[in-house]
Amino acid sequence: MDIDIAAVQRRELEILKEVAKLCERHGLRWWADGGTCLGAVRHKGFIPWDDDVDIGMPREDFDRFRQIAPRELPEHLALQDYEQIRHPAHSILKVHDRRTTFIEDYLAPYPEAHTGVYLDVFAYDGYPEPGPERDALERRRKPLRTLRRIMRHTWADAGTPGQKLRYVLTVPLRWVMPYNWPSLREEDLFRRMSIYDAPWANECFGWVLYPSRCVRETVTLPFEDMTVPCPAGTDEYLRILYGDYMTYPPEDQRAPGHPVAWFSMDRSYLDRWWEE
Repeated sequence: MDIDIAAVQRRELEILKEVAKLCERHGLRWWADGGTCLGAVRHKGFIPWDDDVDIGMPREDFDRFRQIAPRELPEHLALQDYEQIRHPAHSILKVHDRRTTFIEDYLAPYPEAHTGVYLDVFAYDGYPEPGPERDALERRRKPLRTLRRIMRHTWADAGTPGQKLRYVLTVPLRWVMPYNWPSLREEDLFRRMSIYDAPWANECFGWVLYPSRCVRETVTLPFEDMTVPCPAGTDEYLRILYGDYMTYPPEDQRAPGHPVAWFSMDRSYLDRWWEE
């Protein structure tokens, strides 16, 4: 389904401003993450074809934001907490506009995961140097990560014969284990090390690692009609993510990154208008 990228970006900018005000009131640290940081550096605003906003936070600020946001966001905005919905298997908070509809293809079967136009919030955790400590962490992390996906997937998510077999074999787990037990344990594992105490930083259970010096401090850059904090080690951070980040991708790759099943700027996903 086609989306109105300009209208989406205008609404996302409004959401970003509300989140920035909330963070300022409570002294929460955050920065433009991923493509939003690249947009600030290369375009002084949105990447023209980008369809979302991403921000990062140190885990301790992420946890506080998670508690504060449901109480203090404007009425038309909502916080979707991944621990409170069974699908999908990601570990990202979403601040979204409940007056709109922005439902990605892969989330269409799961009404509890539906949202309006949104902003993503990623937690950053500390990560040890290569060696015995990192090896021990990853030995504990990998089975939890696999189990997190298993517990949050359905038969419909199992595409290959191997995935279907794994689903069948793990059905008993769903009878005795809460769906979010693995992600809660994984969070506990990562809370043990802050980006301020560790040499490396890890984004929200992902596998991309950054030297923590990149994100311990921020610099302020223009973004549309506001300014945003970005990782102080912007060049190093963006090169790890994108390589030669100032070179535009080929024209056939300049497209929104989230295929959408249902989209509307003036009808709420809560009304399930696509069923009319």
